[in-house]
Amino acid sequence: MIDVLIIGTGLAGLSAALEAKRDNLNVVLITKSFPFRSNSSLASGGINAALGYAESDAPYLHAIDTINAAAGLGDKEAIKILCEAAPPRVLELDANGAQFDRAENGEIAQRSFGGSGRKRACYVQDRVGSSLVQALLKICNSAGITILHGHFLLDLIVKNNRIAGVCALKLSNGEVLAIEAKSAILAGGGFAGIYCGRATNPVSTNGDSIAAAFRSGLRLVNMEFVQFHPTGLLGSGELVSEAARGEGGFLTYENGERFTNEMQTRDKLARTIEREIRNGHKVFIDVRHLGKEFLQSRLPNFCKAVAAKLGLDPSCELVPIAPAAHYTMGGIEVDSRARTAIAGLFACGECAYSGVHGANRLGGNSLLEAAVFGKIAGKNAARFAKTAKPLKTGAICDEKVAIERKRIERILEGESLYNINALRKSLGKKLTAKLGIFRDASGILDAIEYVEYLQTLIGGLACVDKGRNNNVELTMILEFLNALEVAEISALAALGRKESRGSHFREDYPLSSDRFVKNSYATRKAGGFFAIEFLRPNSFAWYLDKLRRAFSV
Repeated sequence: MIDVLIIGTGLAGLSAALEAKRDNLNVVLITKSFPFRSNSSLASGGINAALGYAESDAPYLHAIDTINAAAGLGDKEAIKILCEAAPPRVLELDANGAQFDRAENGEIAQRSFGGSGRKRACYVQDRVGSSLVQALLKICNSAGITILHGHFLLDLIVKNNRIAGVCALKLSNGEVLAIEAKSAILAGGGFAGIYCGRATNPVSTNGDSIAAAFRSGLRLVNMEFVQFHPTGLLGSGELVSEAARGEGGFLTYENGERFTNEMQTRDKLARTIEREIRNGHKVFIDVRHLGKEFLQSRLPNFCKAVAAKLGLDPSCELVPIAPAAHYTMGGIEVDSRARTAIAGLFACGECAYSGVHGANRLGGNSLLEAAVFGKIAGKNAARFAKTAKPLKTGAICDEKVAIERKRIERILEGESLYNINALRKSLGKKLTAKLGIFRDASGILDAIEYVEYLQTLIGGLACVDKGRNNNVELTMILEFLNALEVAEISALAALGRKESRGSHFREDYPLSSDRFVKNSYATRKAGGFFAIEFLRPNSFAWYLDKLRRAFSV
């Protein structure tokens, strides 16, 4: 029996695994892809910590910046936990082999990020995420933690409101498995990849963990808040790291004229750039003044990406950019211990709503949230696994496997009527146009109607290739089904939030409203219907009350 089962091998999942392993438990991670394809690995700019090396700083100043960026919806308790834990956690990561860049005095170097009043982003050139993932992955391997690659999460297995394991598809041979566990942690990432064609995320970042949690009855919080990174490479959406601006890059028109403050929070800057593009301007990032040697030293991945995607040399040419979907602030409802309302099930990282980002994430806080709350989730999942009484799960596991096996058989054996690649692109195009940086009721309703139309095509989604071994088309269809679910929830929440706040900007409601200093909560009702409610957060009462009712305590 697995003690702690973790879904996802980004920074949150790896952090959770290492913390759970401290108790010498049987810890297993499963992932549909490889750790270096995770969003954590793609993160490039930095991880925040008020170390005070570059200039005077303190955790409370970090907390103030985070609260201000969150636009009235940040959970102050969670933010306090995050910012106070940041310095020791970053130093721990450094000791674990993160290889942070150093200042001349040997201390960890720190750079500016938008919305931060201090230089507090610790970095490894412009590849900090991959460096962190590589360091923790190496330790996980040496610690004897099992990683099962190529396992797609199909659904959660829950008995009497307690996690019993997960149902997964083994991609190498198409086998449907029940993986039993005493406790489990969802760390499968966000859903910005559903904006296919204009996203910094791979299209596989489509909210698998979030959709599975929702199907199991968990509430989703603030799914309307999708952060568009101000600077994606024009035409590809590939991320131009905030480090390019933090190191002194300018945003300019075609003639090289600067038009804005480059270090605003991401929501404001993305809207500024998008307005300029709407008004007929081309927008560029200009780093020519930084010099070739500096760029190769501090921003080597940026230089390589620009050369490969656009055939340009940023040391002597302007680089065209446009905002791209980058990060999703909403997710699975958890408390400050990373607990969900299902006993023994935890969630962390981008798939969870911890409350630290509120309506808009501060740059440099995503890797930090993954590292801090991943560790918290691992600690509490291990504690649950050590004290939980065994469950008799044979019948429920067999039932779940039978249901999922039938679903997979239908997709494999049915007649293919639609091109899954074309459908993914069409969904991304519609969401970008109608549920993007600027929104209004008419556009949101159009997006909802289009998602509902795509859902009517599900019966015709089947594999042309009927082979079971490493069937990429099968994976794409399963991802698309999850994408449709999270897209509809996100759109419905956006329709209900009749105001502008953080990353959610309604052109028909351009001002923030005191009526909406609330979180949106999506709940699954009988018959598969969704309900969206706007409620003031009520601490942990929701969690404790649900457990009392579930166990008649």
